Amino acid sequence: MRARFTACVVPHAFVGSKVITHPLFQSSDAVPVGWHSELGAALAPHVLSGWSAFSVDAVRAAGLDLLKQGAIRLKEVEATAGLGQFVVTSPRKLEEAIAQLDTEAVARHGVVIEENLDNVITYSVGMTCLFGDLISYWGTQRLATNNDGATVYGGSTLHVVRGGFERLAGLDLADDLKQGIKKAIAYDAIVSKFYPDLMASRRNYDVAAGINSFGEIRIGVLEQSWRAGGASGAEIAAFKAFARDPELSAVTCATMEIYGEIDAAPIGSIVYYSGIDAVAGPMTKYAMELE
Repeated sequence: MRARFTACVVPHAFVGSKVITHPLFQSSDAVPVGWHSELGAALAPHVLSGWSAFSVDAVRAAGLDLLKQGAIRLKEVEATAGLGQFVVTSPRKLEEAIAQLDTEAVARHGVVIEENLDNVITYSVGMTCLFGDLISYWGTQRLATNNDGATVYGGSTLHVVRGGFERLAGLDLADDLKQGIKKAIAYDAIVSKFYPDLMASRRNYDVAAGINSFGEIRIGVLEQSWRAGGASGAEIAAFKAFARDPELSAVTCATMEIYGEIDAAPIGSIVYYSGIDAVAGPMTKYAMELE
C-alpha cells in the first residue's frame, strides 16, 4: 500500500518521515515492512551521528551509546515544527525523556536519537516542480515562541533560482552552505536509489550547521520534507515572481509564522492564515517576495 502526502507518494509511510535518516542501533529491533537496513549506512556521511529505534529498550541502548560522544537529542518522528524533542546530557536525563515517550507510538513510528548541536543554523535546501517549471533554493529558518511559550518553527527565507539542484550546486556560496547543499543533494539521490518508486514534486531538506559537545563544527541533513511545509508559501511566491518576469533569474521570498497576533501580515503579502486556531491559538501565517 502506498501512503499519500501532499506533493509526494511514498512506497511506505515511514519513508516520508525522519526515521529513515539513521540506521538501527540494534539489528534485532522490529522494523516496518519495506525497511532497508543498508540505507542508514549509505546516508551516514551526509547526516549527523545518530540512530533510529522502534522500541523503548532500543532507544535506551542507542541513547547510552551516543551519550559517550556528548549531548544528544531524542526526536519523536510524528512531531513537527520543532516539537516533541528532548535534549539529553546524562543517563538520568535519558530516562526522564524516555518516560515521556508513548510506547505504542515508538513501535509504530520510531524515534530518532541524534547528536545535539549548539549555535545551530538550520538551512532549507530544496527543489520544487510546478506545472512543468522547476526551481531550487537554499534558505534559513527562524524560530518563534508559540502561545504556550515553546520555541517552534517561525518561518523561512528562501533564495530561489530557476532550474534544479545542478543550478543550486553551481552558486558561489560560503563553504559551510555549499557543503550543506552537497549533502542534501546526496541524501536525495541515495533515498531515491533505495526507494525508486518514490515520487515527489517537492524535495526539501533541513540541514543543520552547528557545534557539537567537543567544539567541532558539524553539518548534516536532519530530515526530508516532501509534503507541503512551512516554506511552501515562499516557493509559491517565487513561482509567481518568475511567471511575472521571464527575465528574472533569482528571487528571495519568505514565510512568517507569528503567534499571539492576528491580522499581523504586512500589505502586499500573501496571507495563508489569520485567526484563532483551535490548537495553536491566535496566529498569522503569510508569505511575501523580498526586495
